Amino acid sequence: MADHFTDRLKLNLSGTGKELTPQQLNENFKTIEKEFIERSVNVSWFGAAGDGIQDDTAALQELINKTPDYSILHIPSGRYKITSTLQIRKQGVRIFGIHKGRYRQGKGVTSIEYYGTGPCFQIGDESLPSFSGYQNVQFHDLSIRYEGADIGTLNNPFSQSVKRGYYGKGTLGIQDWKGGGVVLDNVLIEHFETAFWGYESDVNLFKCTEINYNKTGIHLQNRSSQFTSIALFTLGNDTALDLNSSNGARFLASQHIKDGSSNDIPILINDFMNAEFIGCWFEGLSREHKMTVPSFIQIGATKETKNVALRDSILAIADKFDDTQSVCNYFVDVVIGKKVLVDEVGGYPRNLKQLISFSGSSSTQQVTLRSHLDFSYSNNRYGENNGTGQALLLVEKYSNNGIEHLDETFVKAYLGARQNLPAGSWQKVKFNQINHDELIEFDAVNSRWRAKRAGKYRIQVYISTDPQVDGNRTRLALHLNDEQLTGSSAYAYLDDRVIGGLNYSALSGAMELRLEANSFIDIRVFSQNTMDILPGGGITYLTISRI
Repeated sequence: MADHFTDRLKLNLSGTGKELTPQQLNENFKTIEKEFIERSVNVSWFGAAGDGIQDDTAALQELINKTPDYSILHIPSGRYKITSTLQIRKQGVRIFGIHKGRYRQGKGVTSIEYYGTGPCFQIGDESLPSFSGYQNVQFHDLSIRYEGADIGTLNNPFSQSVKRGYYGKGTLGIQDWKGGGVVLDNVLIEHFETAFWGYESDVNLFKCTEINYNKTGIHLQNRSSQFTSIALFTLGNDTALDLNSSNGARFLASQHIKDGSSNDIPILINDFMNAEFIGCWFEGLSREHKMTVPSFIQIGATKETKNVALRDSILAIADKFDDTQSVCNYFVDVVIGKKVLVDEVGGYPRNLKQLISFSGSSSTQQVTLRSHLDFSYSNNRYGENNGTGQALLLVEKYSNNGIEHLDETFVKAYLGARQNLPAGSWQKVKFNQINHDELIEFDAVNSRWRAKRAGKYRIQVYISTDPQVDGNRTRLALHLNDEQLTGSSAYAYLDDRVIGGLNYSALSGAMELRLEANSFIDIRVFSQNTMDILPGGGITYLTISRI
């Protein structure tokens, strides 16, 4: 420990210049600890230069090691060269720097400049049991930047255009192993492979934090739950947020600007429950970059993700380049996700290809859109069902008429060609032409309709036939969840009649029933005598609507 640090201790404890004996220091240990906690300990006392030339790694590590838990550590303004990982194995350590204006100006700020590999700061390590590591470490008013030479190239075209498109290979700004309670307050982290990496790192709070020009900005995994950020700012990252295998994250008034690339989605939420974005700003790349980000947010890339809410969002999406190509295809892409809510979207959503996309193969693809909807798309749809056809978009439009439900189930299918019915057997009616199918629920190949969500539905059928033999008995039936083609029984008979004259050549019926999601129906007809069903959208059709 440097002599001037010992002098400072003597001044604080005794008020004299007399040498304190080891016995006196031991007796006053609690007093020393109280001084550390209540007053800041300055890294310059340990010999740190802060000139950007001298290696200050040992001085900062000694500062951390030789102060008790809950100490306040002060790093004056300057450039601190760090060449290897700074290990933090303390509870409640608070590290303060100096912040004046924007960090990237480099004037009068505390700048931690990292030249090593792995983490710049590491809290705890992987050997610790779950959630029993070193917790409640705080970082205030700091710039943490990679300045080494082992760099990779970011895919982000904005970062490249401003000559900041690089990151340190294999580096992390701050890594928290099984700790949690991490606070970042007025902290900038730039040019790392991952800016903040948390594993079982829960109940963290980021305030006015900047995450810029990183391969990945914030990565949370494996029960890194109950995360809160206020006024988070991300800029020029390939991926700004990667939330995985956790539960609970709140982003309040965050700004995500010019993140992503043609291969990188700015915000990834996977195997996650309960993420909420409130009053946030989502800004796409500029049209000059002439490239398209697949979507701004992707939900459930490999595992089910649910309860994701995006409220009062502002989409500052640039104009389409070449007047045709969007700089961002979709605001939200759902792969395996349900209970996803997009509530009031403003700004320039019309510059997107669509607002919502469903690209997965799972049946759990559900989004509710609530908005005044003062924008439209060329096909008058807000979602693109480019997955397996199992996706559901429920649109609630706020208007002078109250809440209007758009994109509801409405299906009309009809027979496209004459269909012969052999005598004495039940046959499925081949509704193979589709007039309307709002949610893409009708399977024309198998002539059946499958409900994408639970609810009450009205089903109406009209079957026209050639004139028949007097006294021929015909029956019209609805089959529910019936995979058998023969030998099965009807769920309900819609029409059962005996033809009493040559002009009686139709069957019809309607019913209302409540269905569970993924229930399916088909329509079957029986005739004692051979007959033909006549084709055409006006004379042989099936209509289904949700009521």
